[in-house]
Formats: sequence, structure tokens, C-alpha cells
Amino acid sequence: MARISSYPRNIEVQDEDSWIGTESSNRLTRNFTAEDVANYVVASTSVVTGSGTLNTIPIWTTDGTTLGDSFMTYDPSSQFFTISKKLRVDGDLAVDGPLQDGSSLPGTAGQVLTSTGTGVEWDDATNVVSGAVAKLIPYLTTATPGGSETYTALNNIVKIGWLGANGIYVINLPSAAAIPYRVIRFTTNGTYPGGGAHKVRFTATGGETIDGAAYYEVSKVYEGISIWSTGTEWVVIQAKAH
Repeated sequence: MARISSYPRNIEVQDEDSWIGTESSNRLTRNFTAEDVANYVVASTSVVTGSGTLNTIPIWTTDGTTLGDSFMTYDPSSQFFTISKKLRVDGDLAVDGPLQDGSSLPGTAGQVLTSTGTGVEWDDATNVVSGAVAKLIPYLTTATPGGSETYTALNNIVKIGWLGANGIYVINLPSAAAIPYRVIRFTTNGTYPGGGAHKVRFTATGGETIDGAAYYEVSKVYEGISIWSTGTEWVVIQAKAH
């Protein structure tokens, strides 16, 4: 026979206080404490509450009580994680699997970082600080008289060949406002005929300018320019002609 009593209003329930209850599995009546209840809740439900989005890695709220969406998502189809904020690595960063393009970062001496998507490749036998060599991977194009193209590639150097008779080939530059402080180099190759009547015209778009004008032209073999975006216009910061 169990005796049931209540607490006065000014007395709090203690962990060691025993309660009377019936187990659901075997229908036996036994004593249990408030601590027993807490441990059961932790074991059976983990007592973590919160909300989130499917395939979004959870993160604790600032008060540390619930979980919610973080800036990391996972794509089950491609099995890639996406980080929408900056990533800071204070220690070693190891990549054990392939990159998104199928390539990998080798763990031995040689190439330690490759980013062909932006046209930049680092070669370094030791690390990316000491002895690192930056390679500019070119975007290749062939100019033809009367032709044109809009440059949208991420490569920061462009190698231009020539095919056909004399004329003007137009390369429409990307918006300087869209990519502030970007530097792009353009160079012609040895396929240009003599005379200078075969011009490549670099044309600013959207009302922008290049060196204060609507366009800038090159016409010689192995001629090159380097342009820099101020955020509002393109400026020729270096020019070479033969």
C-alpha cells in the first residue's frame, strides 16, 4: 500500500524525493525520483528542441537553448556541403576526397592548391606561402573581322588570335561595377598580320568607360593591355605594343 502526500506551496521538489508510479512495460508499481524522470527524458527524447530546414546543418541559438539553421547545407544528390559565409581555418585543412570538378588536393610535395575556375593555379613544393608561383590560366579566343563577343569568363588573362582579313573584332567588357578592383590582361599572339588594319576593340558596357572613352583598340602582333576596374569604370594600367 503506497501513501501519497502533497508538498506545501513553499517547498520545492528535490531530486532525491521519491514518487510512486507504474512502469508501462510490466505494469509494476515502484518508486522513482525526479532525477529518474529527467534521465528518462534525456535518454528517450534527447530534450533538444528547435526548428530547421531539411539538409541544413543545425547550429545552437545564441542563448544555447535550441537548434536552428546554420550557414551550411548539404546536397544528398551530389554529396557536397555548401558554406554561404566565410570559412576560417586556424589549423591544417585536409581534403581526403575529390573536389567538385573531380580533381583532388594531393598530400605530397607539388601542387597543393588548384582553382581553375577562377583562372588561377598555385604551384608550391612546400606550402602556399614560401616559394608559391601563381599561374594565370588563359581564356583563348580567335578574333575575326566584323565579329564580336561578350567576355564573361572568370580567367584574368585572355590570349587573342586573329583569323581572316582586315577589320574590327569587338570584345565587350564585363561590367566594372559588378566586379570592383578586378584586373584582366589581354594579349594578342603571333597570328596578326602587319599593317595595323586588324583591330581588337575593347568596348565598355552599360554606359561605363575604358580610359574615359567608349572603347580602346589594339592592332599589333604580341600587343597587350592590362585593365583594372575602379568599381565604376575600366582603366588601362599597362599597355605594350610592338
